[in-house]
Amino acid sequence: MKLGVCVPNYGETSTPDAIQRIAVEAEQMGFDSVWCTDHLLMPRNSGTPYERIFESITTLAHLAGVTSKVTLGISSLITAMRNPVVVAKQLATIDNLSNGRVMLATSAGWNEKEFSNLGSDFHNRGRRLNESIRMIRALWNGETSFASKILNHHFENVVFEPQPIQKHIPIWIAGNSKAAMKRAVMLGDGWHPNLFPLDVFRNMVADFRETFPEAKTKMISVRVGLNPRAETSEYRSPQGERRVLLSGNRAENRQILQALNEAGVAYLVVALSPNGKVSLANQIEGMKMILEDAR
Repeated sequence: MKLGVCVPNYGETSTPDAIQRIAVEAEQMGFDSVWCTDHLLMPRNSGTPYERIFESITTLAHLAGVTSKVTLGISSLITAMRNPVVVAKQLATIDNLSNGRVMLATSAGWNEKEFSNLGSDFHNRGRRLNESIRMIRALWNGETSFASKILNHHFENVVFEPQPIQKHIPIWIAGNSKAAMKRAVMLGDGWHPNLFPLDVFRNMVADFRETFPEAKTKMISVRVGLNPRAETSEYRSPQGERRVLLSGNRAENRQILQALNEAGVAYLVVALSPNGKVSLANQIEGMKMILEDAR
């Protein structure tokens, strides 16, 4: 199982120094990837750590310059709130500047007020995400024309240069819903859910594979929180969902990791400050801990 870590680009402990320090430490420790988290304009008193957040794509560009080996990702980009042409150009640029190290997880989003704050339609976000992925892929593949009534985009005989260095930038589809599973099969290279309690998660994986025969060709990568000061392995997300947390209980952590291996999870993206309050020192402690426990 490959391991990546989310840099603290959000929450109370997010600073430029902390973001860069975690990325550099992750590369030196041997992690496979570093990730930014994405939100843009959350409402005040949202009950989330995302009201203070460094923008994900520009942060990723900075990390490209202070690292040389790790893959660079976003978990997960709320593409439906953005112009997909701009997203395609930004990520293609970072892929060039990083010598081909970009990957992406993208999701439909969940906070209706944030969409409203950006003048974006929350209610057709799934359809717009689907079309955005198609458009981004078309541009990365060198296609010169694209039309979409859903996105209200139409262009032809355009030039999109430079192309990404990678011939195929991986796109994972984030989300735990059946719609996200279907999107992962139809448009993505993998499925990227949050980690629900293990009994629920096992059923979700079984549902994914049984409902969609093509799912066997798709990577399963999981995002999970880690806090070495926590005493319990479960918490509630801002949406009220029960989620698994890797805690200070090392034996329990190893059991969770073993269960994920057995379920066929190939990649783990670890949020080192899931509540946005974990200190930099404890985030580094968590990185060392997960490397040891995953062996």
